[in-house]
Amino acid sequence: MPSVSNIAVGGALASAAADKARHGMNESIARLSTGVRAMYGGDAAGHSVGTVLVAKSKSFSQAVRNIEDGISMLQQSESLLLEVANLLTRGRELGIQDDGLTSALGDANQIAAANAEVQIITDTIDSLLANTKFNGKVLETGDFAIGVNDASTTHSAGANKDITAVDDTDATGFEAQADVGLQEVAAALGNVAADLVSLKAFQAVAANTSANMAAAAARVMDTDFAKETADLTKNSILNQAALSMAAQANDAQSAILAVLQ
Repeated sequence: MPSVSNIAVGGALASAAADKARHGMNESIARLSTGVRAMYGGDAAGHSVGTVLVAKSKSFSQAVRNIEDGISMLQQSESLLLEVANLLTRGRELGIQDDGLTSALGDANQIAAANAEVQIITDTIDSLLANTKFNGKVLETGDFAIGVNDASTTHSAGANKDITAVDDTDATGFEAQADVGLQEVAAALGNVAADLVSLKAFQAVAANTSANMAAAAARVMDTDFAKETADLTKNSILNQAALSMAAQANDAQSAILAVLQ
């Protein structure tokens, strides 16, 4: 290569190599500091795919929380129904007891006491069914729509069975009303139990889907720290070497001046 006075060709080449190495260093530093592999245009398509996977993973994670709220609602509904069943069982017991009291074994005070307890029981049942709430909504015996995935799909869950209102001040014959109520409570408890099984299945699928999508997104988007650390070291060495070569090329070019002296 001829020596020319207006440009140090070796110096220009070394400078270009230093620029390239410096860009490589900046890319590695950005990826290592942010944890994002696609920085500096590293993988545009992968970044797009990863963004969608992250969004879906977070959506399924929210569905898991939705379902957990639904499970809590069902557990509260189950507790309500069990208490109603206990009250109806006691009412039925009083109805049978009243049969004995009115036949020959009881007096007016005992019969009045049984009637008073039945009235309290029926009032309590009606109050429980009308006023027991979950997050401000009356549970009663209806059902609620619960989001179970990332596509706004819902599952209806709840007792889904009307409990016949009871309003009685007389223990006589109350066992018949109690039997009707207990049958309705049993059906409602069956619906609640079935919905609990269903929601737990939805929750397991949603949780696993969220975890697997997050893992897939990480493989696409996250920085490979071992690789980027090695690339940073390599580019740092290349940058220093290129700068050193640029200095030597400039020194070599100055030899032309010696000829002119």
